Amino acid sequence: MLSFASLVVAALALLVSAGVAWRQLNYMRHGTMLPVALDMFAEFRTPQFRTCMRYLTEDLHREHPPGEEGILSLPDDVRALVVPAVSYFNNLGLLVAQRVVDPDVVRGFMNHSILRAWDRTAPYIRVERARRNDPAYYQYFEHLAAVCLRPGKAPELDKVPDGWSYDVTPYVRPRKPAS
Repeated sequence: MLSFASLVVAALALLVSAGVAWRQLNYMRHGTMLPVALDMFAEFRTPQFRTCMRYLTEDLHREHPPGEEGILSLPDDVRALVVPAVSYFNNLGLLVAQRVVDPDVVRGFMNHSILRAWDRTAPYIRVERARRNDPAYYQYFEHLAAVCLRPGKAPELDKVPDGWSYDVTPYVRPRKPAS
């Protein structure tokens, strides 16, 4: 009877240890993910990146209609605006595919930008893939766009009630007591 009780206690200790180890592993994974995600998101907000995105979404198709041109056959000044954004999303797609960055975090922050950029650059990427005979050319960018098309887990976010107001007037100019 005593050996059975010892066995049960040992099994419980093993299960608890495994649970704690699993939890620690998840905390470590999220801890290493945060700096990477913050760096990627910081780059996404830079003026240079915003200029590249603006060109992709507003001017690329008008100035260089899709057709026979691949990314590398675009003029140098245009390629200098296209390649940084496409490479950025390809790198981010690699991080998502390797589960370094959570796809739900990426979707929540830049879903529409990724989809717009893919929509605008896909014809040029596909031409380049055919020219190079390389189906993997910018494959992680395409993967990222496909991930953004999938419905994600939307977190349950709190909402401020309608009609709520933060009236700072009493702190700036105290109200006189009613007489």
